[in-house]
Amino acid sequence: MSEPRVWWRPPGSGSGEIYTMEMSDSGTSCFRFTPFKSSDIYPSIEMRGHVVIGKTPKPGTLEVVTPYDKSSTIKSEHLAAVNAALREISTHRLEKVVVARVLAIETSASPEATFELKCKEHPDAFVYLIDHPSCGIWCGATPELLVASSDNRIETVSLAGTRVAINGNKTNAWTDKERDEQNQVTEFIKSVLESHGAKEMSIEPRSDRKYGDLVHLETRFRCSIKGDILELAADLHPTPAVGGRPLKLACEFIRANERLDRAYYSGYLGVETASGSAYYVNLRAAQWMIGGVRLFAGGGIVEGSIPEDEWMETEAKIEAIKTTLA
Repeated sequence: MSEPRVWWRPPGSGSGEIYTMEMSDSGTSCFRFTPFKSSDIYPSIEMRGHVVIGKTPKPGTLEVVTPYDKSSTIKSEHLAAVNAALREISTHRLEKVVVARVLAIETSASPEATFELKCKEHPDAFVYLIDHPSCGIWCGATPELLVASSDNRIETVSLAGTRVAINGNKTNAWTDKERDEQNQVTEFIKSVLESHGAKEMSIEPRSDRKYGDLVHLETRFRCSIKGDILELAADLHPTPAVGGRPLKLACEFIRANERLDRAYYSGYLGVETASGSAYYVNLRAAQWMIGGVRLFAGGGIVEGSIPEDEWMETEAKIEAIKTTLA
């Protein structure tokens, strides 16, 4: 059994600004790693201790013990799930549902070297590397903030819609379908913040958010809320960006139609300290196995979605992860 270890690089900081946790039951900080849906197989993980400045671990520091699982979502399975989602949307039972897939590949890529490369390639993402007996080794670089707090000031974002950028530019203008997809996330987040008594709320104009060769639509919220950030995070998760609307029916659809267990993909993770907390949605994530990795990606299905385009969107997201395997 490996000892729990974790490293991370906050967004907007240099590639060398690495933090880690010195584990201690009396620690004042906590790193949390939460699955899409908690279960006996995938429990919510809390690593308590003291946050200290660290450095990227050297290759060979971590021992991969998870057996290789070659199961992947094939194209016909993903298209079938997307078409099933469109049928549910046409009956107005669902407004939106996120359909995910997994790809297993054989590789000798090192999680430690991959973490270092992701820190360099994605300066605006939350980059992490975790090794824990309950989840094994995961590494990712997520562009999506779930919620951050400091002195009762709250920040969160609505992130949805995906385009592949060529030479730094979007290929085409955003469509009504993509704006509607992102707007559903925006409305959901606004309602949750209001239910927690948000005051002095400011909502920035929708803008583009770049992630490697991908571009997303983003709306940023800021407000003042008193209370437990964990309760707020639990109410925000899963947002329509990873679940759907209505949430309960969307999650039922996901359980019935996705040919994978999301595990910790599209859950959330982050750090709570005495001075502030920040949690991120676990996107662009990879799980290490003996001799390979499992890569996860998904896309939001709404009225007007084109199944072939949705497959290509997941291909682009998986490619964005593969390019930083090292």
